Amino acid sequence: MHYVIDSLWRGAVQLVRRPMYVLMIVIMPVLCAWFLMDLLKTGSVQRVPVAMVDLDRSGVSRRMARNLGSFQQVEITNHYTSFAQAKDAVQRGRVMGFFLIPEDFEENLLGGRQPVLSYYVNYAYFAPGSMQYKSFKTVSVMVGGSVVQTVMRTVGLRDEAIKPLLLPYATHVHMPGNPYLNYNYYLNASFVPTLLSLFILMVTAFALGTELKTGLSVRWLHRAGDNIVVALWGKLLPQTVLFTVVGWFIQWMMYVKFHFPLNCSPWTMILAMPLLVMANQGFAVTMFCFAPNFRFGTTLCTLFGMLSFSFCGFSLPAESMYPWVAAIGHMMPSKYFFLITTDQALNGLPLYYSRVYYAVLIAFTLLPLPLLWRLKHEAADPVYIP
Repeated sequence: MHYVIDSLWRGAVQLVRRPMYVLMIVIMPVLCAWFLMDLLKTGSVQRVPVAMVDLDRSGVSRRMARNLGSFQQVEITNHYTSFAQAKDAVQRGRVMGFFLIPEDFEENLLGGRQPVLSYYVNYAYFAPGSMQYKSFKTVSVMVGGSVVQTVMRTVGLRDEAIKPLLLPYATHVHMPGNPYLNYNYYLNASFVPTLLSLFILMVTAFALGTELKTGLSVRWLHRAGDNIVVALWGKLLPQTVLFTVVGWFIQWMMYVKFHFPLNCSPWTMILAMPLLVMANQGFAVTMFCFAPNFRFGTTLCTLFGMLSFSFCGFSLPAESMYPWVAAIGHMMPSKYFFLITTDQALNGLPLYYSRVYYAVLIAFTLLPLPLLWRLKHEAADPVYIP
């Protein structure tokens, strides 16, 4: 018991003495989470600046510009007279995309010669790019429908007969987990916990790597009675407590302040947060068991933490990935926390259906146990490799 207390005291004192820990454990995760959720608090990206290139200057083209300007997702901030000007504006960041109407568009359209409409979208920014594409495509479809409607009226059909021909069926879209198509719910339910996981990986890697780099690992191990489990317990438990409290505060912001869907008992997600913290710490310790070096260990943790945003299926469905890419996503703890969030908070499924995901997070916590002998060997005789 004496060694446990000494090890815990040493770990807690190190957190207080180095402002970097407070910055990376408390301040940065909270600020980043607040920024992301406040950025999309309206539900989706709105009023994306776009440009219009009207080379036709006809009644149809002007009506298209008015229809595009009426959309809430985009805002026509500039009108250009050539493709080159609009392309230069996109490259300089003045607009995010532009809609191009070619010459003689109305004449070719009414003559049945199928003119080509072009729109250019800057997909370097996913959400604004998606809003532009959706708005541009809608305007294009509306033009075709209005022309068909005009032709039908000229042959004597009434509006009551035209509507079933243009839209022969009606659709009803039901999205129980996200009925408002709120991008805040869709994006930040995955991005914010994964960002917190990245901070956990980096801080854990820094804490272990510093001991090995500075040669203080011998004293660290000695204070724990040469027991690597006690040494890790004392080193990481204070960080676990702080990260868990920060995670609970982020959950409060999500479900109370920004009204994210919570279709389950709050205790379900409250319990999942410390499991996420300990699972990422276990993953980081495992990386250091494989590569007990400050540079190599921190690089591995940072690399896998960054890959989580792409390979865990948050922005691109895992079903659309190559099998080996999707497999990497299943190697990260944040993947299973996201599945818990989807099943419990969004869909409100019984806890029974998420039992495997909780078990996997616990398994990540215990993952480094068979490899701790290697970390102990390096800590007892540290050799710094720059």
